[in-house]
Amino acid sequence: MKEITIKLKDETYEQIREITELENLINRHRDKNRSDNYKIEEFIVGSIIDKMEQIKHFDLINPFSENQRQPCIKNRFKEIAKQKKIYIKDIADQLNMQPPNISKIFNNVSQPRLELFIKIWFVLGCPPLHQCIYLEED
Repeated sequence: MKEITIKLKDETYEQIREITELENLINRHRDKNRSDNYKIEEFIVGSIIDKMEQIKHFDLINPFSENQRQPCIKNRFKEIAKQKKIYIKDIADQLNMQPPNISKIFNNVSQPRLELFIKIWFVLGCPPLHQCIYLEED
């Protein structure tokens, strides 16, 4: 096993420490018999592994290849809404938008800016992000 040393700003370290403590608290709340207590190092390693899994999910081909087309980000909001029996009109009402604008996003005619993406994601119940987006080659 390899070992690395990283340097973090004090505020970053404190944020990670707080998140780790919160995770431990949540785990103990869910199961009173749990005695594990995650360390900051374990949280960081877990975060790195999670990020690597996200990257692997997209299965990106070498973006520096000369003949490589740039992949296009698409969403699966329409499928997720259908599975959850949530209608475009209801989403549009919650977001104070017109249904045709939501429909364009759901049919990948256009992609939402980040703020709207997050709002739609919340309305859909915060499904895992890797289920919400995918890459498609042009």
